[in-house]
Amino acid sequence: MSADPAALDGVSVAPAQADLAVDMEHAIDQLPPGAREIFVLHDIEGYKHREIAAMLDIATGTSKRQLHRARMLMRDYLSGV
Repeated sequence: MSADPAALDGVSVAPAQADLAVDMEHAIDQLPPGAREIFVLHDIEGYKHREIAAMLDIATGTSKRQLHRARMLMRDYLSGV
């Protein structure tokens, strides 16, 4: 018994991982410098807000606000808004 080639016509395919990585890198590049720095330190490098605050000589709340701002901008950019 052979498979029907038309059976796969309605199946959607997720974008290739390479395309997603390029979009993510471009989105990160679009962030304002402060938000980008904190996004990379927290979400990519894995530092805690208190560690980032100490490294950058800023308040912990500033780190949290900048991360939130970065995530919202990333979301908007990646959703095509």
